[in-house]
Amino acid sequence: MVSARGLGAESGAVTTEFTLLYGALLALVMSVIHFGLVFNAALAVTDAADVVLETAQLAGGPEFSPRDLAKAVVGDERLVRDLSVEVVGAGGDMVVTVSATAPRIVPGLPTSVSHQVQGPVEQFIPEGRR
Repeated sequence: MVSARGLGAESGAVTTEFTLLYGALLALVMSVIHFGLVFNAALAVTDAADVVLETAQLAGGPEFSPRDLAKAVVGDERLVRDLSVEVVGAGGDMVVTVSATAPRIVPGLPTSVSHQVQGPVEQFIPEGRR
């Protein structure tokens, strides 16, 4: 025979367990979303750096604004914030560094993304000088 006291001791146990685990589950879900946004921003910054390098490598190519080109490649302004582009040419090589900040979902987790690419500047060599 089960006493009335035994039944009352179990009352609310599921609610208590759910309440205790809900915070950890919420933190886990928010962390996954945060790292997904950072990863997506890193991919956008990588694409922007590649396109800026390809444009900067052209010998006698058009004048362009590296930051405007990177913003056009990234597209959505909500994807990254504080976009900065640095193009350095030295010794026949071009180095492009694109940095940005991803949206912050969980305080304290990293949000900065950066990508650096390097390549030679294209040179036109006339037919007789090859």
